[in-house]
Amino acid sequence: MSIAERLSEDELAIFLFHGVINGTDYAVRNYTNKHLEKDVFFRILQELKASGNAVSMDEVVEYWQNGESLPPRCFAITFDDGFENNYSVAAPILRDLHVPATFYVTTDFVENNSMSWIDRIEYCLESVPQGSLHFPWNKEEHRFQTAKEKKQILDYIRDNVKSTMSITPNSVVSNIFAQCGTDKINSNKDQLDLKMNWKQVRKLAEDDDFIVGGHSHTHKILSFLGTDELNFEIKTSIEMLRGKAGVEVRHYSYPEGLAHCFSSEVVRVLQASSIVCCPTAIEGTNSIHSSLFELKRILVA
Repeated sequence: MSIAERLSEDELAIFLFHGVINGTDYAVRNYTNKHLEKDVFFRILQELKASGNAVSMDEVVEYWQNGESLPPRCFAITFDDGFENNYSVAAPILRDLHVPATFYVTTDFVENNSMSWIDRIEYCLESVPQGSLHFPWNKEEHRFQTAKEKKQILDYIRDNVKSTMSITPNSVVSNIFAQCGTDKINSNKDQLDLKMNWKQVRKLAEDDDFIVGGHSHTHKILSFLGTDELNFEIKTSIEMLRGKAGVEVRHYSYPEGLAHCFSSEVVRVLQASSIVCCPTAIEGTNSIHSSLFELKRILVA
């Protein structure tokens, strides 16, 4: 299916990206295509622009609040996390094609160039030729030697960590690095890991075609958190974006974004923090009757 076939005459398609890169030759890292090659990204935007009508997330909010009909075959472009390649590779392409976009930024990623827990595990398995892993949630041994076996283990880890509140991602990371006998990494300047700095975030926000929004402080699943930690994650991210990049945050997206990753309490805290719209990562398109806090997106990978 071509990406233009996801457009609808009377519904909004919001496309979810993470990164855009010049290319990579890793055997394991980026196996999910979280970072698209820039030529692929360019062709996707060309196809969407030729087939539909690009709108910003500010315009989406206006359509919803005013009860207006959507333009036919309308779409919005969004990015999660805050990778540096959003600024250096994706943004110039978006500008050249006059396509607006929203960048949802995880503030600790920017502040400390932090890597997500799963990117650290991918890095670990890429660097270790072979081995075996045990996980605290079962007794099985998971041996790996080939790239295929490593990818299968990574899928298994993703499924368990993202769905289980009792599993602490950072503990899993430490455990895996220890079992592999390699030093744990928290930050990296590889194009798959490097995050924007605050100056770059500010420059994106100052561009009339771009919006910068929040994506939590440390990328924890918000619905898994108690009241104090939930407030910390949301309020810290909003305060840092305001203080370090001059962004008055109106837009947000849920880390991971699946149905179990947000709740009515999460929405309440966001609304109390002046957030007006927070899309999910649930697959699908949106009618004008959809909630602005339950908008579906289409992952492009």
